Amino acid sequence: MIRDLLSRLSYDALLPQNWLIGLAALILLAALVILIGRLKSYIPRLLAGGALLLALLNPQYVTEDREALPDTVIIIADKSQSMQIGQREAMLEDSLTALSTKLNGMENLNILNVTIPDTEDGTQVIKTLTEALSQTPASRLAGVIALTDGRVHDVSEAAADIMPEGVPFHSLIIGDPNARDRRISATVAPKFGVVGEQAEYKLRVDDPGFAGERARIEVKLNGTLKARFPITIGDEISIPLEIEKRGSNTVEMSVQAVPGELTTNNNLFVSEISGIRDRMRVLLITGEPHNGGRAWRNLLKSDPALDLVQFTILTVPRVKRTNARETELSLIQFPTRQLFEEKLDEFDLIIFDQYQRRSMSSSRGRARPTISPQYFQNIAYYVEDGGALLLATGPAFATENSLFRTALAGILPTRPTGETSTEAYRPVLNAQGQRHPITASFKGEIAASWGEWYRAIENNPVSGNILMDGPDGTPLFVIDKVGEGRVAMLMSDHAWLWAKGHDGGGPYREMFRRTAHWLMGEPDLEAETLKAISENGRLKIERRSLEDITDDVVIQYPDGSTARTSLTETSDGVFQGDVPLKQQGAYRLQNGTVTTITAIGALNPREYSELLPTQDILAPLTEASDGLTKFIGLDASNLPNLRRTAPGRDTSGNSWAGLVAHGDYAVTQSRRTSLAPGLLFFALFFLFIAWGWRQEGK
Repeated sequence: MIRDLLSRLSYDALLPQNWLIGLAALILLAALVILIGRLKSYIPRLLAGGALLLALLNPQYVTEDREALPDTVIIIADKSQSMQIGQREAMLEDSLTALSTKLNGMENLNILNVTIPDTEDGTQVIKTLTEALSQTPASRLAGVIALTDGRVHDVSEAAADIMPEGVPFHSLIIGDPNARDRRISATVAPKFGVVGEQAEYKLRVDDPGFAGERARIEVKLNGTLKARFPITIGDEISIPLEIEKRGSNTVEMSVQAVPGELTTNNNLFVSEISGIRDRMRVLLITGEPHNGGRAWRNLLKSDPALDLVQFTILTVPRVKRTNARETELSLIQFPTRQLFEEKLDEFDLIIFDQYQRRSMSSSRGRARPTISPQYFQNIAYYVEDGGALLLATGPAFATENSLFRTALAGILPTRPTGETSTEAYRPVLNAQGQRHPITASFKGEIAASWGEWYRAIENNPVSGNILMDGPDGTPLFVIDKVGEGRVAMLMSDHAWLWAKGHDGGGPYREMFRRTAHWLMGEPDLEAETLKAISENGRLKIERRSLEDITDDVVIQYPDGSTARTSLTETSDGVFQGDVPLKQQGAYRLQNGTVTTITAIGALNPREYSELLPTQDILAPLTEASDGLTKFIGLDASNLPNLRRTAPGRDTSGNSWAGLVAHGDYAVTQSRRTSLAPGLLFFALFFLFIAWGWRQEGK
């Protein structure tokens, strides 16, 4: 009562403030002098001075018309991925409805609903809370109520101080505390590895409450099953995997599901590891000196990722025979045994440039082949096991000395007819050449301006893909996959004319650089590919193929559901489609025999790292703000009672949550009236002066 009265007092001084302060000081000084002089009139004179000050201050009483301002309660609804599991999402909606009903029954209270969105960084409750607090004055914040499973990812010790003083944060935990969730995770997952070498993964399987039990896991690399074995739950194990190819390699590790699990989404761990080559080694064997020999060497030496080993055979059958031994004719003795027996597997690519079968005189005067038939057989095995072979043919390929008359015939995609064309022609890209990544970028006006060649080895393809044609449709550039390896054949010895710029030249360097990298397994140069990216809330799918695609693409979402979409050809060999995105994680796509896995957001979202509901993570925040933490499970009737509390009082109990009633208001109108007439204070002044004189006269 007294505090309210004092708060309504105001003053309209008749003199400047400094004058009033000086007058008050004089009155106190005079009273002190009278007190020291032991005069009886110090009290009346002090009262007289006070009356004079009040008269000069002109005190007034302020009357206000006040409008009560409502307090605000913030409700945070967790709608992250973990809250979409099982019955949690339905329970959240039921709880929001029941909570809103209770709060709407309270007077002078507004509700601010905010949502924790689904992000790659997990459940960000502090970020959401900070944004909500910025919308509400602290003097009118009644409290915060969070409906969540408790699996949040941005609560730290510092977060306990985020709430305004005296305002509670209440945590209402949704979910079945007795649920079971088995999950697999990698403690070590390398991002890079050398092709052909092993990368070591470390993983563990967790299943709270079932540690020590056995579980079976599977390990896949690029969709191929590599291992299946049992492990002990809770123990960490190491798994070495050999990197198979350059570029992206997809590793999948899954654990066997058990009945009654919350979800099987975290029973799979997916990782991408980039395969790199330490150095790619190329063996170039030039059968005889010719104008294009240096062009091949310059091309291969210009790539810093390649190590080139080259041998050029300088003697040819057309030269006059000599009785000199082979060692006397060689600058460096041709190490056939070391190359084709001991070190063959160390090369990523072998190139025969105008090579022909021939014999050299031995130290005993007998002729023997430069490369024995057995070595050609070794090369064939090398290709079938994953090696790469490029044949740049010449006129000898159409003769009895052709490499087609060796063990290589079984892996070559085309055979010579025995005829050679010598008419002038311009190489052209055929339909497949316009689609294949090796040559597709050269179509159109670029290909139309290519320089002329003057020789082509006529041939009949038996397998593979023809990318370029010569005179009268003669296959000029043929590629094929053989077993695990690859073969390319150039049916002319005039490609070097492009390198010299003859008749305008052509894309010699880029085309055959691409060919070399395709032969060595460059993923970006594959003709049959399937990939997808996220764009504007949709999964954009791109399929490349040398053939027309009529089958739908089957998409498996991270939650296990599937969808299908048809594809439309947008350019030569490029087909596109799209489907809506549902959530973050690994999307599996399949079109015919081509499959892929693409990551949208995180491959292994933080939301699925742990899914069992918990009170522990938010406990520091609720305890620091005197809030309530309650496990409401999957029943909305378990919501706590709500009550309004005065500022400074307790805001939580065993079964209730408090919301502060601040009583804030806005003044709509105010009026001032004098506390007393000014003459009254002056009359009191003279009355107290007269009283003092009377005291002094006694």
